[in-house]
Amino acid sequence: MSLARSFQRLSLAAPTHAASSSSRPVPSLVLAAATSRSWSSSPSTSTTTATRSYASHATHLGNLAPHPGSKSNRKRIGRGIGSGRGGTSGRGHKGQGARSGNSKLKAGFEGGQTPLTRAFPKRGFTNPNADNLVPLNLERLQHWIDRGLIDPSRPITMRELYQTRCVHGVHDGVKLLADGAQHFTAEGVEIVVSKASDRAIKAVEKLGGTLVARYENRLTLRALIRPESFFLKGRPLPGKADPVARRHLLYYSNPDKRGYLALEALRVREQREREQGEGAELRVEVQGQQGEAAPQPSA
Repeated sequence: MSLARSFQRLSLAAPTHAASSSSRPVPSLVLAAATSRSWSSSPSTSTTTATRSYASHATHLGNLAPHPGSKSNRKRIGRGIGSGRGGTSGRGHKGQGARSGNSKLKAGFEGGQTPLTRAFPKRGFTNPNADNLVPLNLERLQHWIDRGLIDPSRPITMRELYQTRCVHGVHDGVKLLADGAQHFTAEGVEIVVSKASDRAIKAVEKLGGTLVARYENRLTLRALIRPESFFLKGRPLPGKADPVARRHLLYYSNPDKRGYLALEALRVREQREREQGEGAELRVEVQGQQGEAAPQPSA
């Protein structure tokens, strides 16, 4: 505590009559502290408020210090019994933990016995490249159609399946399975999912419907299911993504799996053949017109 503040507290604690009756000289620091107090009384109230002002110290390199409580003294061991960490220095008596160089054991070490990670055999593996697809059976899809939750006259995409809670937690897409195919009676339905089994494809097409296997990555799947998340952030919707991995390219290029790449290639080939056929018919018609317009040779 500074000397000026000490004198200030003494002047505040001393009674006023003792200060007036004393003939001893008052120190200048006390006078400065007394004059620094400003008393103000309001005429409407009987309470008196006192405003105390203190001088602020200048900050320089000599009085810089860390914040109180931010630093702690290091743990000093082996400095006598009175310190509380003498003798065995907090390691106890004998044993593996009391030896030098053995304070940090390897993770999973169980004192020399066979650790648990080696005691049990391992079978199989987890494929890190596997697609986490949500299964959807035809029986459940027909139940949602019968309840009026899904309109079979419109294309059924993963957005409709997710919004009607027909599937939950779509991660990498939806795979259509044929469980309960005998109960599926929706005719002419158009379904667009990530993948589908062979039996499910046959069951849908048997009733005059179409099924397309469309590739979606995490970004495009989120744009398909929750497009409002992009609108709220002021971002445009991303375009459709094409597969990059070899297994995805082979699957979505297979017409037996109703991959969209195979269907697009088939559509382009049919359009090219149609254009070629129209061009051939036009050439034949033009040649016929030219033959009719040619002059007949004179006899």
